[in-house]
Amino acid sequence: MNNLDDIQAMKVLDTKNVIESTALFADQCEQAWEEGSNIQFPSTYFPINNIIVSGMGGSRFTPLTIKELFRDRIKKPYEIIDEYTIPSYVDEDTLVILSSYSGSTDEVVSCSNMAFAQKAKITAVTSGGIISQIAQKYNFPIYIFSPKYNPCGQPRIGGGYLLMGHIGILKSLKLLDIKDSEIYEAIEYARLITKSLLPEIPIKDNTAKQMALRLCGKHPFIITSQFLKGFGNGFANQINETAKTISDCRFIPELNHHLMEGLKYPETEKQNWIFVLIRSSLYCDSIQKRFSITQDILKKQHIEFFSYETTGDSKISQVLGLFVFSGFVSVYLAILNGENPVEIPLVNYFKKKMLEK
Repeated sequence: MNNLDDIQAMKVLDTKNVIESTALFADQCEQAWEEGSNIQFPSTYFPINNIIVSGMGGSRFTPLTIKELFRDRIKKPYEIIDEYTIPSYVDEDTLVILSSYSGSTDEVVSCSNMAFAQKAKITAVTSGGIISQIAQKYNFPIYIFSPKYNPCGQPRIGGGYLLMGHIGILKSLKLLDIKDSEIYEAIEYARLITKSLLPEIPIKDNTAKQMALRLCGKHPFIITSQFLKGFGNGFANQINETAKTISDCRFIPELNHHLMEGLKYPETEKQNWIFVLIRSSLYCDSIQKRFSITQDILKKQHIEFFSYETTGDSKISQVLGLFVFSGFVSVYLAILNGENPVEIPLVNYFKKKMLEK
């Protein structure tokens, strides 16, 4: 399909309403914030010396977003675990957050068993599954959400639940000082962005459709920095899984120390690359300068790129706005590729093979 203004043709491919779920991101956030930030934790959960989050895929890039967004505000060391084991330093003063939309992610269940063995303080963000059963059995507090604003059912499209569920838990445990007003302002900003990106908004006025057209047939490199690094990882993930398109995330300043020298060869690959520079007025001056020089290098190497300037008055508003934007870009790119954005046949095949004896 090559006409993103043909709404009926989009509906033929989008059989499970991924577009509707994407448009409900702000509602997911609001529900999760109002529920997750009001969880009561017993006195045994204090003190907490460090935080470990176990999660994979869409349940990983959301807490990773939080780690980078609130790097200057989270009061304890915060580490993401994306494998089967947790570090040996986890002990009775460690908070382990089990992050699993389904509640049955294999790696997260494995980490939960280790967390119990190492006597950690355990909580979770989930919609149910094995994790909720374990929580009920051992009576530890978790946030179980009912994903009423994610009709397509795919975990990666329900990011608002994971994102705000985690932030709510951090607030409840006094690990993050954040006001309700900050959250609600950001949610309203996400709603405003959503209105400008809906399918009925034509290509000429719709920046998500415009970016999807730029990315179609290309290998995107999503370039971010500072508080947007976690989001950058999520955007690349969404392009992979929703649009069935190879993508990578890279970060400034780290890429300035090695990646640029790797842009020369193989020359046959250059025609497929496109660098998406996600810029923000809230980056520090040194990072702003690095983005500009990086653009110069890309020009010298004859590599296609474009800059996208994110908007919003606060860091959290910019992140929520970008979550909406990247969600629509990924869906529109899937449609351009002639793919159903909800289907993940290879991931499902892999999971099925893993269950075989």
